[in-house]
Amino acid sequence: MELRARAEQAARQACAALGAKVTEGQTREVSSIIERAIVDAVQAASRSSQTAARSCCEADEDLAHKLAREIERANIALIANLSAMR
Repeated sequence: MELRARAEQAARQACAALGAKVTEGQTREVSSIIERAIVDAVQAASRSSQTAARSCCEADEDLAHKLAREIERANIALIANLSAMR
């Protein structure tokens, strides 16, 4: 079900739950408000997920750089030792 249909269904259910007699125009307006609220909530969740993903990746990236530096140091030491054996 697409977003607009869900918002319209929620608007009808909300008006029915309130026992309110509303016009079609009012139902559309309530539906638009609900639709905007859903979009805002999804965008906020998306931003939160992106922030969390960036935080996790930064930690992994930092660890990867540390490992790469340690491997590079070990390779330099190995090359130096092998060169000294010549």
